[in-house]
Amino acid sequence: MYHTTSEVWAELVFGQSDLGDSRRTDRLVKLTSDMASHVGSSIVKASDNPASIEGAYRFINNSSFGVHFNRLE
Repeated sequence: MYHTTSEVWAELVFGQSDLGDSRRTDRLVKLTSDMASHVGSSIVKASDNPASIEGAYRFINNSSFGVHFNRLE
C-alpha cells in the first residue's frame, strides 16, 4: 500500500490544474489538503488559521473561473 501525506496527494492530484491564475491552483491544493487531513470536518475546523478559512470560502464562491461543485445524492 502506498502512503503519502495529504499535502503530497493534493499536489499530485490538483497541482497542475489550470484555473487561470496560479494562486487559485495553490488555493485548491491547500483546501483539498486541509480537507483530506480532516475528513468529515468543516472548512473552519480543517483550516489552520482565519486566512485559510477566508481563502477557502472565497475560492468556493468564485464564479470567475467556471468550476462547478456537484453534490452527490
